[in-house]
Amino acid sequence: MSEALAWTREGGAAEALALAALVRDCVASGVERHALLLRLSRVPDRLRAPRHARQWEEALAPLLRPTRARRFDLPGGDVAVICPPPGAHLETVRATLERLVPELPIEEWAPHLRLPAEAAVLLTAVEAALGLAAAPEPSPPPPGPPPSPAALDAALRALAGADVAIAQRRRGLWRLAPGQEEARREAVEIRAHLPDLAERLLPGAALEAWPAAFTAFRRAAERRLLADLARPEEARHLGPVCLPLALGSVTEAEALRLDAALGPAGRAALCFCVPLADALADPAGFARARRLAQARGWRLGLDGLEPGHVAALSPAARAPGLLRLRFRPGFLAADAAERAAFAAALPEDRARVALLGADTPAAIAWAWQHGITLFAGRVFEGRA
Repeated sequence: MSEALAWTREGGAAEALALAALVRDCVASGVERHALLLRLSRVPDRLRAPRHARQWEEALAPLLRPTRARRFDLPGGDVAVICPPPGAHLETVRATLERLVPELPIEEWAPHLRLPAEAAVLLTAVEAALGLAAAPEPSPPPPGPPPSPAALDAALRALAGADVAIAQRRRGLWRLAPGQEEARREAVEIRAHLPDLAERLLPGAALEAWPAAFTAFRRAAERRLLADLARPEEARHLGPVCLPLALGSVTEAEALRLDAALGPAGRAALCFCVPLADALADPAGFARARRLAQARGWRLGLDGLEPGHVAALSPAARAPGLLRLRFRPGFLAADAAERAAFAAALPEDRARVALLGADTPAAIAWAWQHGITLFAGRVFEGRA
């Protein structure tokens, strides 16, 4: 077993939270800062014993003494040092550190970060130090058998008359800008929760592994959901709403009845969001839906985007009312060229870009770096 980490000044939660606050301030104000993130957990054991503490402290000294740098000792032993530009002393320290650990690339354990551009990387380190890092998603089980034609037909008939309210999922879309103390709910997303419905009507069948059956089941569930929302007592109180739907569901009779029930004011607060995959598979159908949206006064959005998708979309495809990206931790590793391409592809009106999967402060910081302020995710769950 290796000896304890070298840092006798291992910090507590207060230092980690202070670092997070400083990073958020940089994002909110746009003030440039440089950062050294010293990940001692990645350093070989031969340099992590208590007797090496003075060696590490002496390596950092040229950065701490002559500049207005701030040091943060994180739980677990990692260290962050924040200093004003130009960061020359930081590079001097990195050169010394590189000689101490020649067997590892310096970028792996002592990266030079720039704020606010790389704020999300620092916030991810804070979350890991506090034990807040998201657990990896478990591997999906092998797909089960497809439903039999008779079972699928019976399930579709049952959906036509079912009350899907018990399988609805509602969550807020929240507006939170840098420097804003409280998030504001801007709309409610409503969708039919297909796993619940499938478990009730087709137990044991792995619908998502069988595209034709999944599409038929989804379309039937969405028609039922739209019919429920179009009831006068529902439509009157709907308010600003986002409905993620298959592209084909947007022009179903049930969607048109909801359109009529809402009236002009309600339609102005309605957004249908269709998967990018549907729009790419049926560009003519997507064009028809976009024309219908323009004629009727509701908005059409795209769902399931990633940064690379936005850059590849045509100007016409980027024109819908809402672009919904789902956050992935890999976004934090994008280089400067990738970040610039994504920023250039985003619409000028960033208010109509939403980030789903905003489950950590790092995801929010990443979004703020790109001017995105509309969110859904665990950070906002439980709010009124």
